[in-house]
Amino acid sequence: MLRLRTIAWLMSLSWLAMLPVSLAAKPAPAPANLIKVYKYQGSLQCQGGGEPLAKMRRQLIKRGVKVLAGQCGVDGLIYPAVCGAPDGHINIFTIQRQSLVKAQSQGFDLLRNLPDAQVTYCKPAP
Repeated sequence: MLRLRTIAWLMSLSWLAMLPVSLAAKPAPAPANLIKVYKYQGSLQCQGGGEPLAKMRRQLIKRGVKVLAGQCGVDGLIYPAVCGAPDGHINIFTIQRQSLVKAQSQGFDLLRNLPDAQVTYCKPAP
């Protein structure tokens, strides 16, 4: 009887194993006049590198794009574990909808094109 209770108790806790997946930090949608854009950092597995958030922010501002917020993230895609291959790290920016063409001319794209993207911690720039 005790063994059945233990098994039932463990099974009732099995939903906890899925909890981190369901609580993943999805980027919050922007208001209608604002949009979120992203650009790959260019970092590589085992090597790191890539463009930091602050540098990309300056790139947008230099082109006349008002940046309201910036976050680091990952694209949510699966990559083979190979040193020197892309790692999927992106920089995410909230901008005004009217600035989309300027941002796209700098290689940025709409975040909604990456439905599995997630916000992550920004590593300090070296």
